[in-house]
Amino acid sequence: MIKIDELYASLDKIDKQMKVYELIDDDPEMKMKALENMIREFDSIGDGALEGIKNATALLKKIGSDDVAERIEKLTEIN
Repeated sequence: MIKIDELYASLDKIDKQMKVYELIDDDPEMKMKALENMIREFDSIGDGALEGIKNATALLKKIGSDDVAERIEKLTEIN
């Protein structure tokens, strides 16, 4: 599953790097480093999302569509 804490940590790092980027006026090298850090964090978020999708897909394959249909039917009968 997607690790939400890591996602929020990455978003926080991106936010901080954006603030740093805005404060740097005349140092292109530092601006580039801030952009590289943001890209690295976006990469990390993407990797986590892909891993979550793989896990969810594997879980769906294990369950099978007949089992899912039966569970949905049972849930609708309760209400």
